[in-house]
Formats: sequence, structure tokens, C-alpha cells
Amino acid sequence: MADDQERRASAEERRRLASLAVPAGLCATCEHLRVLASRRSVFVRCGLADTDPRFPRYPALPVTACVGYLPIPEGNSPPP
Repeated sequence: MADDQERRASAEERRRLASLAVPAGLCATCEHLRVLASRRSVFVRCGLADTDPRFPRYPALPVTACVGYLPIPEGNSPPP
């Protein structure tokens, strides 16, 4: 479980979501968000997909409804 916590999206990774051509929707504020980024690309990955086959590893964006959505704690949300 410690490894999973290390892979959660950081505030900097969440800020990179602004560069997406399509908004991430609920994923942007979800505890399960994983961000894979390079200089040219940003990918939104669902951490729940690792343990639950109901969730796609790379969901179609924007995500507008999700049974696994878990909002990040108030103090950890990215700036607007």
C-alpha cells in the first residue's frame, strides 16, 4: 500500500491537467488519479484499475460520472 500512496498524483501533476485538450472532469479532483506525463504528453490513469476490473486504466475524458470517485481532501486540492 505504501507504494500506491507514493504514486498518487502530486499537486504539480494535477496542475499539468490544465494542458489537456479535453478536461479531465471528475478525475481532476479524485484521490485515485494517477498522472503520467512527459514533455509532450499528459495521460490520466485511474488507480482503481489496478485492483478493480470495472474501471478502465485510461478513462475516456471528460469523466462526468464514476462510482469510484473519491474527492481529494480539501487541503490537498490544486489551485484553480
